[in-house]
Amino acid sequence: MVPLCYGHSYIYAAGSGAIVNVHGSDGSVTVFHGACEIGQGIHTKVAQVVAMTLGCELQAIKVGESNTDVVPNMRFTGGSITSEVCCEAARRACLELNITLEPHRQFLRKKNQAAIEEQQKEGKTLSPEEMNPEPSWVAVVAAANSLLGHQEKLSCTGIFAPTTNKYTTDVEGNPNGKPYHGDYFTFGAACSEVEVDILTGEMQTLRSDILFDVGKSINPGIDIGQIEGAFAWGIGYYLYEEPLVDAKGVDRTQGVREYKVPLASEMPRELTVELLRENPGPAPIGVLGSKAVGEPPFMLAYSVLGAVKKAIAAARKDAGASPIFALPMPCTVDAVQQACAVSAKQMEC
Repeated sequence: MVPLCYGHSYIYAAGSGAIVNVHGSDGSVTVFHGACEIGQGIHTKVAQVVAMTLGCELQAIKVGESNTDVVPNMRFTGGSITSEVCCEAARRACLELNITLEPHRQFLRKKNQAAIEEQQKEGKTLSPEEMNPEPSWVAVVAAANSLLGHQEKLSCTGIFAPTTNKYTTDVEGNPNGKPYHGDYFTFGAACSEVEVDILTGEMQTLRSDILFDVGKSINPGIDIGQIEGAFAWGIGYYLYEEPLVDAKGVDRTQGVREYKVPLASEMPRELTVELLRENPGPAPIGVLGSKAVGEPPFMLAYSVLGAVKKAIAAARKDAGASPIFALPMPCTVDAVQQACAVSAKQMEC
């Protein structure tokens, strides 16, 4: 079993922005943010935050491709916290838009309420939906910006640049944040069970169970996928992916014939991932109560290597070998076989 405490700092992506454009013709929303979608689901999370903040349908949101002509001064995509930073930047832009739209929403609400009361006076029977005076998103946007009508600015930019760590400064370069490297911690734990063939060094992970703290997850499906992917990545790093360089410094691990990436057969036969939801822990939580996920679960794959080491220790005990042994990194099949200290004498009948 391996526990994990991983510190996160916003500084690496702080300052990334987002621009949210609302189209009065149909109520659709276009969002651009200062990061790259590389499979971590950032487009989906940003769209969810925008839809939740504006109060529109998720289907109305379109996330544009990364473009420095649209969103300047992009920071790098990495460090596990870029999704949070861009979600918060987009949320702040949406909050400005809500201020612009609120007068129109209130007017339409009063207008709808008056119409409902008029129909009730006439003795008409109304359904629960017809009794709701709340205007639709499309109606509010159309009222705010329509041809030959009212013309509001329905485009806002948001920037998220927190001053909660020791790296931020004022205009004179003086530190103005807190005296800490990170902003908060995520926590996790993993337990793995393996089976090792001491004659060949082949390993099979029978089962791995992971519990990970993501706070209040924005998208549990994405976060679980990130945990599974990081765990698979870690298995490759700790056990299989060995770069080989010859005496001349030439990389000889070109292609999967020499460079052994983990495949489906190397994954745990049974893998369970559970999120420790809505748990702020002892440190402040992140954007909208969520916490970062991406890189941290990588270290939990050490539970597989730890189980392999225990299996090797058991094999060495049976062989009468020293309990002290060295293992290279990565701990490849040949290294495991040699470390098991199996001798021909053990094979005698």
